[in-house]
Amino acid sequence: MAFTDAAGDRRIIEGTCPVEIVLAGTVHAGDPLMYSTGWKLSLNTSGAPAVLIAGETGVSGGTITAYGGPCVIELKHTAANVPTMGQLIAVSDTGIYDDAAANTQDIGYIVEIDSDELHSRMVVHPATAELDTLGT
Repeated sequence: MAFTDAAGDRRIIEGTCPVEIVLAGTVHAGDPLMYSTGWKLSLNTSGAPAVLIAGETGVSGGTITAYGGPCVIELKHTAANVPTMGQLIAVSDTGIYDDAAANTQDIGYIVEIDSDELHSRMVVHPATAELDTLGT
């Protein structure tokens, strides 16, 4: 089933490698972040991979906690938009999570789906997908 994340309706269950950052744009908890003249929502942009995950919601100029290591994120979705267990997730062109496809930054996997099928959890690894291309 096609899956698209409802941006802004996420909760960080666990995050690793926390850092404090100043934002250059508005973000929501769980958003993938890139650095491009400041920390902002990551788009599927060549050369500007998602390297952090927002730990909380914030606006431009605000300071938030972000995570540089693997995170477990809870997502809310509709019954018509339930992902598949083990599904590969990518950063989409609009900065939210989507089905992995050609030319997207693969960033994680769906690891749990609640019995109500209205919540799921994914593990994301910011920047990991980009690291294997260095030096090639």
